[in-house]
Amino acid sequence: MKRLAIVLVVACLVSGACGGKDKTITAPADISSLKAATEGVAGTVVVPVAGESHVSGKVSYPTSPPAGGNHNPVWQNCGFYTVTLTNELAVHSLEHGAVWITYTQSVEQSIKTELAAKAKASPYVLVSLYPDNPTPIVMTAWGRQLRLATYDSALVDKFIDVYSVDGPTVPEVGAACRRGIGIAPDRPTAT
Repeated sequence: MKRLAIVLVVACLVSGACGGKDKTITAPADISSLKAATEGVAGTVVVPVAGESHVSGKVSYPTSPPAGGNHNPVWQNCGFYTVTLTNELAVHSLEHGAVWITYTQSVEQSIKTELAAKAKASPYVLVSLYPDNPTPIVMTAWGRQLRLATYDSALVDKFIDVYSVDGPTVPEVGAACRRGIGIAPDRPTAT
């Protein structure tokens, strides 16, 4: 089954037909009104996604950080970054099965070090600074988001286990989160 998924992704990339039709779904910036996800990760909500198309330029996302939607044709390489990333590149990584963990400057260095280790341990974990996070740490997968006021390593691990690589919401199972753009830790636009 994985081989079929890889073949389909390669065919999609070669043909340029990746992404779905645009959908005009909007989600409130305040996620407290959103439905709880049923996959068993406490506190995770379902975030409506508006489109899956490759587009140029900036995209207006209904949540911050974004949890899916139209995105740049190139994805952000997974890894640990000490700087902010371009949303449209990170969203493409989400489409490929990445879990994007964002943190604010207020997060202690010891937690950043642990998040860097999680990014190193998995080729589908993307971690970056995100000054506008609504909480110190936000975990995001395609169509799912978990906001953490305090760090919980076990909960972070569970979110990664459920939603990364071939999780239930991943649109492009088997697609790469490497060989895109960016060199961690601090060159998000390098190739």
